[in-house]
Amino acid sequence: MIQKAALAFSFLALLFATSSCGNKTATPPASSSPAAANTPGSGNAGNSSSAAAPVSVTGKWELVGKEGEWKGTVDMVGMDGFLWSVEPDGSLFKTDPATGNYTQVGEKGSFQHLKHLEGMDHMLWTVEGDTLYKTDPNTGKWEKSGEGGGWARTVAMAGLNGMLYSIEPDGSLWKTDKSGADTLIDKGSFKGCTDLAAMNGKLWTIENGNLYWTDPGTLKWEQIGKDGDFTNLSAMVGGSGFLWMIDNAGTLYKVDPNGTATVLGEKGSYGQTSILTTLNGKLWTVEAGNLYKTG
Repeated sequence: MIQKAALAFSFLALLFATSSCGNKTATPPASSSPAAANTPGSGNAGNSSSAAAPVSVTGKWELVGKEGEWKGTVDMVGMDGFLWSVEPDGSLFKTDPATGNYTQVGEKGSFQHLKHLEGMDHMLWTVEGDTLYKTDPNTGKWEKSGEGGGWARTVAMAGLNGMLYSIEPDGSLWKTDKSGADTLIDKGSFKGCTDLAAMNGKLWTIENGNLYWTDPGTLKWEQIGKDGDFTNLSAMVGGSGFLWMIDNAGTLYKVDPNGTATVLGEKGSYGQTSILTTLNGKLWTVEAGNLYKTG
């Protein structure tokens, strides 16, 4: 099996397909979309999460916990009924979503240099520096996954069907099993990608403002929506058969597998969102140092 540590990483994106993300030519049916609604935005502030509860969102939000308690939070993921977050000093916290009460898990500062956080199969998976780690969230006990090294240039990762999928700047797609063994699935076909999510057994990516899904088993892909429909995104996460997106204007969208986008709540309500995840059928965001629940 090819190991990540054995190859040099020089990549920069997120997408999947049987041909280069920048060279896909499929023409999908027309649909509504964030771009079509004239809501500007760019970049990737989202976090891909696999919290499995059905998500039913209307756009109505509420503050959870006290104001300012989430200032500086590096990343957050929903898993097993709790929110798991890492603070700037590298400490891991477990938060009760019903009350916003939180407790530190494991030793203070254990997650320094965090780059990516994913919840999968009751474990937390993190990229710190150039190494992948897995952590038992109940105890905070962690261990290096695989041989170590090789993850320094990872752009994004998502858990799907017991596997971690990751993208690197040269457009390569990797698959990593729970023992840490890495397999290069496709080299260079996913350049230009900015957002990655897992939903309905597929990997979903945004590339140059276009939305694609890819079957990671066959590498079959399809473009969803028209060119440029998804140019203005700041965050994306998958859950319950839909993609949930926020653009840089702070507008929340529910996007179905056909690419039809529906605005939820008031436009611009999520303008300061830095982190987005799903848990217990709700969307959870960190905005300007506060934790919010959207139901």
